[in-house]
Amino acid sequence: MGGTIITCVSDNEDFVRNVHYYLYAELEKQKQFERSKTLKVTSENITLVADDNEIHVNAAAGVPKGMIKWILESYLTSNPSKFKDYAVIEFGGTLTIGRILHPSQMEMLTCEICGFFTPYVEELQTHRMTHFGI
Repeated sequence: MGGTIITCVSDNEDFVRNVHYYLYAELEKQKQFERSKTLKVTSENITLVADDNEIHVNAAAGVPKGMIKWILESYLTSNPSKFKDYAVIEFGGTLTIGRILHPSQMEMLTCEICGFFTPYVEELQTHRMTHFGI
């Protein structure tokens, strides 16, 4: 397929549908601008996979990843009180939009010196030793 995968993470079950609707509508609006007239915004190119909480933007749509990220960020800023703990993160070929949790909320252990986190006590102990050159 190629393109961009957007993973939606939220406790709100309609979140992925709302993000999909917003993204699609904003991409349609972008087509009015000269530089974006070549976008191919269709239901085949911008698909919702609700069971996986994913949105797939096919490469055939011609939408730059930067534009997708900008639209997702604008969705979050459209309601700052509702989405105050949310962010858009790019990792590899995937964009993730959702609630950002502090490691302490995920039962993770955190290094007090640098913020490194891990679920394993042994790994944290080994990591701490690297700070002291042991």
